Amino acid sequence: MAHEIDERDPDNRRAIDSVLEKLDTYGLGRRQFVKLLAGSAAVLAAGGTLAAVGRSEAARSGAVAYTDGKFALLNWSSTGDYQVQWANAFRAASDQLGYKSVVLDGKTDAAVQSNQFNQLLTQKTTAIFCGLNDPGALPTLAQDSNRSGVLFQAAWNSPSWYTPWHSDADGQNFNTFLMPDEYVAVSKAVDVLAKHVGEQGTIVRVGGYYPSIDGAEVQRRLAVHDTLKKYPKIKFAGELHAKYDADLSQRAAASLLARFPDTVGIVAVNDDAATGVVAGIEAAGKVPGKDVFVVGANGSTAGIERVLDGRQLVTTGNVPAYPSFFTVAQFHDRLRGWKPTAAERTYGWHAEIITKANAAPFKARYVDGPIGESFDVKLLSRTEHPDDFDLQFDGYPIEDLEGVWPGVPKPKDFVYPEAYLEAQRSGEFDRVRALYKDHYRSPVLGPSPYRKAQA
Repeated sequence: MAHEIDERDPDNRRAIDSVLEKLDTYGLGRRQFVKLLAGSAAVLAAGGTLAAVGRSEAARSGAVAYTDGKFALLNWSSTGDYQVQWANAFRAASDQLGYKSVVLDGKTDAAVQSNQFNQLLTQKTTAIFCGLNDPGALPTLAQDSNRSGVLFQAAWNSPSWYTPWHSDADGQNFNTFLMPDEYVAVSKAVDVLAKHVGEQGTIVRVGGYYPSIDGAEVQRRLAVHDTLKKYPKIKFAGELHAKYDADLSQRAAASLLARFPDTVGIVAVNDDAATGVVAGIEAAGKVPGKDVFVVGANGSTAGIERVLDGRQLVTTGNVPAYPSFFTVAQFHDRLRGWKPTAAERTYGWHAEIITKANAAPFKARYVDGPIGESFDVKLLSRTEHPDDFDLQFDGYPIEDLEGVWPGVPKPKDFVYPEAYLEAQRSGEFDRVRALYKDHYRSPVLGPSPYRKAQA
């Protein structure tokens, strides 16, 4: 291999030692580092890695190394309805603002995703948006983004009690952490199920990863358990975890139905899992929407289709395209000199609860219409529309960190970041809440403002 590094070469040894010294490698030794480089076709020579490290001094001051580079999305995987919509929206939003973009398939593998991230740092990359397969990798990725002068954003997955403020020692390129109101939304969806089955009967759940520090699974799981406590005649019989995968979810649903044949409702961790759950119900000789009622989450295309045809009772419409549009707008704004205040570095949005009664307008905008027209990325921008920006969702700053990791104990010696505490003391969270409320101007279930702007 032309770029393979030979440890016997003293010059390469010195170069590698220099990289290991400057990067926080968390125990990665020289031999493993060499193997990683040698096995990566795009990395490359050590020169590429050294070039990334060479950007670090400018990055510490908050500078972005390449303002004309690509925007990258590190996707969990390329399979699943949610991931496809997330990726297509990222490309579309980038195109609308004139940025090059790339979407990488993480193949549900943390090692693959880590390698992809490291390769991006050696290339002309301006910004990276992550949906992490291993939440525990987030602190390292944020640190390396700061050191390399690459803007960074993450959604859903984060180690428990880790926030953007914790990354500030090396800079503020970890812009914002995004997560919708999973606990509240799933609680409301489970209420819909409970009422529909007359507040009695057996209910089971097909979850994601557990035990896990995946915030979405933590919130959604606890929402089901806590909500069903309100209904003494409902028996929560059990749950199996299927990694958000449709095939595994089908098997999990079949197993649960075999063990609990009187089940009247199944809560799936998301709409991709619900795809498998519905198949599992049908394989068991039962009719989804008649014998067994299904709850999903995310408002993905297949979930909305099933809500309309009656095979799924309800989903939480947080819209897979939205975090991509929001993130691209924020990257754009950072390049134009805007920075979020401390209270704006965590962002949540309230999902719509989608049933057959309101699924039609949701489908018209987010399923039938082109995904690039579902939101107006320029209207989301704080620099394109400083006075009349429109969040296009009911957004809020996440101040209640307990709500992100409900029931998850703080790590030993946990300390709230000073920037977070100062934002509380100064009333900044309250001011941002009021600002966001004033700038939610295009209802989620109304027509897209993008189409209005193009008319």
